[in-house]
Amino acid sequence: MSNKSPDSKTKPEKKFISKEKLHQFGISKKGESINDVFTRVSKAITKTELDSKFSNSEELKDFQEKITTLMKDQKFIPSTTILMNAGRFNKIPLSACAVPPVDLQKDLNEVKKSVDDFHFSGMGTGFNFDDIENPIETINYLNQLGIDGQNNKKQLRPVGNMGILSIDHPKILEYIELKKADRHKEWVFNFSVTINDKNLEKIKNKESITLKNNKKIDSDKLLSAISEVIHTTGDPGLIYIDRLNNDNQVPTAGNYQSLAPCGEVGLAAGETCQFSYLNLGEFVENGEINYQELERVVILVTRFLDDVVEYNISRYSNETSKKITEDKRKIGIGVCGLADLLKKLDIEYSSDESFNLVENLFSYINYVSKKTSIDLAKQRGSFGKFDESKYVSEDNIIKNYSHKATDTVSKDQWIELEKNIKLNGIRNCATITLPPTGRSSLLINASQSIEPYFKDIVSISTKKQLLMVTKIQKFVDESISKTVNIPSHSSPEEIKEVIKMSISLGLKGITLYRDKSRLNQPTKL
Repeated sequence: MSNKSPDSKTKPEKKFISKEKLHQFGISKKGESINDVFTRVSKAITKTELDSKFSNSEELKDFQEKITTLMKDQKFIPSTTILMNAGRFNKIPLSACAVPPVDLQKDLNEVKKSVDDFHFSGMGTGFNFDDIENPIETINYLNQLGIDGQNNKKQLRPVGNMGILSIDHPKILEYIELKKADRHKEWVFNFSVTINDKNLEKIKNKESITLKNNKKIDSDKLLSAISEVIHTTGDPGLIYIDRLNNDNQVPTAGNYQSLAPCGEVGLAAGETCQFSYLNLGEFVENGEINYQELERVVILVTRFLDDVVEYNISRYSNETSKKITEDKRKIGIGVCGLADLLKKLDIEYSSDESFNLVENLFSYINYVSKKTSIDLAKQRGSFGKFDESKYVSEDNIIKNYSHKATDTVSKDQWIELEKNIKLNGIRNCATITLPPTGRSSLLINASQSIEPYFKDIVSISTKKQLLMVTKIQKFVDESISKTVNIPSHSSPEEIKEVIKMSISLGLKGITLYRDKSRLNQPTKL
């Protein structure tokens, strides 16, 4: 099995989503082709370098051409917010998600204004309900706000919302039952329960959890209740919040308050996220991964996303988002097409060979992105709070990576990288995360994120799915949006055991879906 080399004049023409669908998704202006969109986006983003005096006009032209070609060759695809907004709506940022800097206990009219601003810009939103005495009322209000927004012609794409509540909140039982209470109700929210390390230990030991009103609740019975609702509705997910915050490299900019709608990235108040995706299936050549080409593309995409951050800063409608973006400059390189890559290599998704491959692959992508971010820091400066970050201490994420050498990146390479960061700084506080890539992968006919093919989902054991996430999580700065799919005949007790397994494997969270548990579910991807 082999692909034509990138320079081959006889390479097959790439297939993209139809022009009608492109417009229906809100990505294109009327009459725009996918190539028109790519050209518009590359011009708008790369011009940021000229405006910021990072490049001269000749360098800019070369970079723009390379970015446009990469998109046309389907080597990478930006998030739909970037494709939708860049070069089209000049005052709108390109972030995919945000935690609105609002006080949910105060005037909800002010909350509405802020949330609408984010939604109309194409951003999903995350909310933390821990400080609210009765979160159910607020959740219903925000859910209706989201529904109304989707019916508003100003909102060009449907956006999701994430709501999180700590397992020790007095209203936790009402919260987890929300989607079960009325299964016909329209929701534009995903819900998750956050569990800190202290309460994870309580669950492991089957001890009582003390709620914030000092009442005690049996942790095993509570986990059973959560498993029952997941069995019925697919919600809530679980977030192991201390594990997420432990890898937050800039805690002085704020602990994570909530997450992106699909749980793949932690966000402090006002923080946003910006994504682009490597299409892994396009890096197979002559029956093996072309790591040299992968390196070239990762370098370009890291630079591209840093330009997206620069583009966004002047376009945020509130100072909190602007400041925290300057302080952190977080970017998210994700992937699509893992199933396509494995198919081209004739490797089973759930095999030991695939687990070894993804460790090599993701350690390499992460390493190259960090190395590129160091080079960008030399030219453009580090993220604003670098001197206050974990990178200048011994408690940094690079040190963690150095304990997990792979065939593609040695321990010595990670150690040398850490030295270079301390010496030269780093441009972006985080570079790797794994969103679901729903619509972006559809644009280029790639398999979704790290998911197997839809037809194969039910044949892959739950344990193997968890192992895949565990292997990849080793080299992901943030978290991973991966739904663990389980057969329709699975029991609540089996779901409970999967949750316990995710805790023992050291994951940062888990989302489970039992086949046919929702009244409406997709029949194909």
